[in-house]
Amino acid sequence: MDINELHTMMLDMAVTERRLPKAIRVQKQASWPDYPMDWHGYGWTQIGEVRLRPTNEQIDKMDEAHGMLMAMDQDTRRLIMAVAHSAVGRDRGPRWSKLAHILGLNDPRIVKRNYRDALTKMYYRSIAYRPLHEAE
Repeated sequence: MDINELHTMMLDMAVTERRLPKAIRVQKQASWPDYPMDWHGYGWTQIGEVRLRPTNEQIDKMDEAHGMLMAMDQDTRRLIMAVAHSAVGRDRGPRWSKLAHILGLNDPRIVKRNYRDALTKMYYRSIAYRPLHEAE
């Protein structure tokens, strides 16, 4: 596994986390009947957004990625998770400038460099902790 595969694993982990059901179920406090919003809406029903459930393989890969993350310190975990979640659903990748603002840094390039350094540390730490039968 190289660093690019590690980056892809973190992005897939963020996608899988977003597909999981919410931890807290919000109950409706009041119930109002559905009614059409305009005169063309006879028979209109409001169907919510369809959430795709993650497969067992995706959850297993997410658990593996979480295990690799737990070997890192808290600031590194926070950075990797922030980058992964900001890249979900975007073709252009993470929002580096927004992440720099959230993390209190002046330049988005600093966040990108710190992210690369964090992935490099994670890569070498995963090599050090790899079982012997996988290394061969």
